[in-house]
Amino acid sequence: MIKIYDKAQWHIDAGESAGAVVAKLKAVLEFLDLKGLLDSEGKEIMELGIDSSVSLHERMLTDEGRNFMESCYDKVINQPAGEMAQALEQEYRDWKL
Repeated sequence: MIKIYDKAQWHIDAGESAGAVVAKLKAVLEFLDLKGLLDSEGKEIMELGIDSSVSLHERMLTDEGRNFMESCYDKVINQPAGEMAQALEQEYRDWKL
């Protein structure tokens, strides 16, 4: 079974606006791409564009990306889109130590 870290529809079903959810997941994927944590499937999804059908799962990530997500994502999952990149960066710095 594939490990899913986050899925836009989960947030939308919980009452968040689709626009806010897409912005948040876009910020996460852009961060992961910047850090070299996306594999070819993750990069392809980025190229196709992030929409309300996106889910963030283990097949999109490198081994290091999966380790980072396992260790840190739950700590930042509820951040608003505008604060997501900064929160991920802080977790990433702490995780790399």
